[in-house]
Order: sequence, then structure tokens, then C-alpha cells
Amino acid sequence: MTSPTKSMNSHDELLQAYTTMFLFLGSSVALTPADGGLQSFCEKGYLRNLPVTSNNQRFSDAARLLKSPCPYSGQCEKKISENYENLFNSGSHTQAPLMSSTWKYSNAEDDSRLRNLQIIYKRYGFHIDEKCGMGYDHLSMELLFLNMLLEKYLTEDDSEIKEMIRRDLSSFITEELLSWLPFWAEAVSEKSVTKCYKGIAGLVVGSLEDVSDILNHR
Repeated sequence: MTSPTKSMNSHDELLQAYTTMFLFLGSSVALTPADGGLQSFCEKGYLRNLPVTSNNQRFSDAARLLKSPCPYSGQCEKKISENYENLFNSGSHTQAPLMSSTWKYSNAEDDSRLRNLQIIYKRYGFHIDEKCGMGYDHLSMELLFLNMLLEKYLTEDDSEIKEMIRRDLSSFITEELLSWLPFWAEAVSEKSVTKCYKGIAGLVVGSLEDVSDILNHR
């Protein structure tokens, strides 16, 4: 369960805050630390001042980790960059791949799963530029789509359409994202040598669980 900050007094405001979380979390794994500015976020303390608080165990553990002192003072940039490459960008030696097909599905199910993703993406007009180099089941693409759905949900005035979006959001989180991300987060936690990526992985799963809880208890 989530707890709103003092400035939030509605579920919609809380969901809006989570869209900020997902944008940051998605870019943290899609972009190298140098391109995404992760080190700067850490050094300026942004990761110690998250836009939401939560009673979710994964979330609170991750937040506590990110608030702890950096163990690599003076070597932060080097350690984070090496950690990123080993976790997410080392080809066949990648320790925590960012594609859902790596974690859940057999080869026989891949085509069906990708078709289902393409169907719901198409339903909401979500297109992936081939030049971006990421597939439909890449974590960053799935979080970007989730954010788009949340924005549609928050701005929709028609109650029937809003309810349809809520159901699709809930299903996408439960049946797609949370079907593989807990395994991914566990691998990141085990393999990461920096607190940044351990914390980010915990925030991804904890935030998704929180959003699912909000959507299903309105």
C-alpha cells in the first residue's frame, strides 16, 4: 500500500507521481549512466527524495538502500558504468537482461506473447521506432507504454472508457510486467555491485505493485 506525500490527497495525484518514477526508472536502465545522468542524480541526492512514499516492503527496502552512503566515494562513476555494462549490456554475458522473453517464456510462446504485446500497443496507438533498437518486450518500452496508459487513464473523462483503460492497465501490470520483473530484480540484487541498481530494481517492482493496488482498490 502506498502513502501519499503531504501535497497529495487523491489516488490520481499519487498515480501521477508514479509516472515520474517510471520515467526515471526506465531511463536508468535504457541509458548508460553517462547518457542518463544517474551519477548526477545520486550525487545531488535526488534518489533520497522520491516523489512518493510506500509501505510496500520492496519499495521501502529500495528507498532505504538509495538513502545510504555511497561505498565507492571517488570511484562512483567508474563503478556504476562497469556495473551497468555487466548487468544490462554485455551481450551473451549480460547478467540481468532487460527483455521479458529472457525470464518467462519458452521459444514456443514467444511469438504469441509478442503478438499480444503488439495488439495492446496498437490498441492505444503506441509505436516503437525501429531505429531505437529496443523490442516490444524491453523493460523501457513496457514502462513507457505503462506511463502512456496511466496518462490516458488520468485524463479520460468518459467513465466507460476510463474503466476500460483501468482494466487494461491492471492486466498489463499483473500479466506482463509482474510476471517477470520480480525475477529480474532478484538477479539485479544478486549481481549488482552498486546500491544504485539494486535500489532501482526494487523500486521498479515495488512501484508496479503499488500502482496495481491503487487501480484495483478504487
